[in-house]
Amino acid sequence: MKYGNKGIFILSFLMFFGLWIVSTQRVYALDSFEPRITKVEGECALSKSITVTVNNLSGLLTEAKNELAKIILYLNGYPMKGITPRLAGGNSDQIVFDLKRTPESEKSWDSLLGRPKGFSKYITITVGLENKPLDTDITKYSLNVIHGNWFGIYVAILGLSIALFVMLAIYSDMLRDAGPQPAGINRRGKPNRRPFSLARTQMAVWFFLVIASYVFIWMVTTAYGTLTSSVLALIGISASTMLGATIIDFNKRNETDSLLKTRQLEEAKLQAEIANLSAALNATPSPANLDNVKKELAEKTVRLNQVHGEIQGFSSTVSSVTSEGFFIDILSDANGISFYRFQMASWTVVLGVIFISSVLNVLTMPEFPKELLALMGISSGTYIGFKFPEKQ
Repeated sequence: MKYGNKGIFILSFLMFFGLWIVSTQRVYALDSFEPRITKVEGECALSKSITVTVNNLSGLLTEAKNELAKIILYLNGYPMKGITPRLAGGNSDQIVFDLKRTPESEKSWDSLLGRPKGFSKYITITVGLENKPLDTDITKYSLNVIHGNWFGIYVAILGLSIALFVMLAIYSDMLRDAGPQPAGINRRGKPNRRPFSLARTQMAVWFFLVIASYVFIWMVTTAYGTLTSSVLALIGISASTMLGATIIDFNKRNETDSLLKTRQLEEAKLQAEIANLSAALNATPSPANLDNVKKELAEKTVRLNQVHGEIQGFSSTVSSVTSEGFFIDILSDANGISFYRFQMASWTVVLGVIFISSVLNVLTMPEFPKELLALMGISSGTYIGFKFPEKQ
């Protein structure tokens, strides 16, 4: 009886051990057939293709009801919807994804490629059904964000363009107020130049920001429809500001020039009349209306002095103000540094920083709220309004 109990105990232990082995092998068998990503091949970049090896792809296809369009590629957790895979020839466990932007995957690509810290970065790759990505062994695969050669060409062209533009801005009148060049020599012994224009500078800033951002976004994402209504509005505001300022300056300059010419003709006429009256006054014998000649001579002399003073004032107005340096020029009017110019320049800088940040972080041009655009428009309108009484 003693050995019988011991035998029962040993038999029971062996039975439980056998059941544990069977259950473990069954779980292992089930796990081995659970679909899982085991390998990825190819260059992971837009306009390229990658081949994904799925352990038990048939099981995934069964769950997807044999519809390849239901299998979604996940890059770093972002679903790339709209990219339908195809079966790789000769291997029943591989599917191929042609990496491209689709309307459904645009936001995912922008988030994935945004905030680039280099030409490439490591990502996790898996596939699965919607909201059901599979487990993956690929947790550190290289994603090419920016093509090094193209980026080098982009930087070189952009740098040369900016350098050329700065040289033209310094040595030409591209960013300066319109009108005649002022006479004289400045403190550095060079001929005086017209001052820099705030409106022209603002337009140039937005031109370079938009074109540089557009090319950069296209180079990274291959998307070319990235211009937003806000960007077009900003370009329109800056162009309208420059056009309005130019028209006001042109009209005031023409009006003043017309008045100057009128006074110059009047001055010449008065000088001739005064010369005739002086000759008559000094003639022998004296004219019969001597008192009238003296009175008329005095009146015309007084008027000549008035006209001469007006001519000097108009001449100083028509003559362009001399440049005192870029920042002083764009922030100053005839009375010195003005707040309305400072306000317009400040908002241009603020929106420019937001613009660059948006392009680098999410690879899209920002869609500014209408209130912010209205504020920019108010600043530009204030600048135009103050141009009317501003001395030319």
